[in-house]
Amino acid sequence: MSARNIHVNTASYTLLVAGKKKNTREEWDVLEFSSLNELKKYRKSHPEKMAFSYSYALSLGVDADFHYINIAEASHFKQFLRQIRGYAI
Repeated sequence: MSARNIHVNTASYTLLVAGKKKNTREEWDVLEFSSLNELKKYRKSHPEKMAFSYSYALSLGVDADFHYINIAEASHFKQFLRQIRGYAI
């Protein structure tokens, strides 16, 4: 009888979307989603506006200083989708 190591990815991901009006000193508004379907549903009901800048991130959580540990980041949604394609979200 042989023993096998079977690795199961149990990572918990968080999807972050930040937006702010272009050319302003406003703070970024950040939204957090637990699934890609949840994010897509939100985007469908709240389309991006041309006068705003957006940033997308896939995070593994926060470090000891409460900074997000981002493993993928993009400023365009389609680019972000290509980056996260390999992750089980």
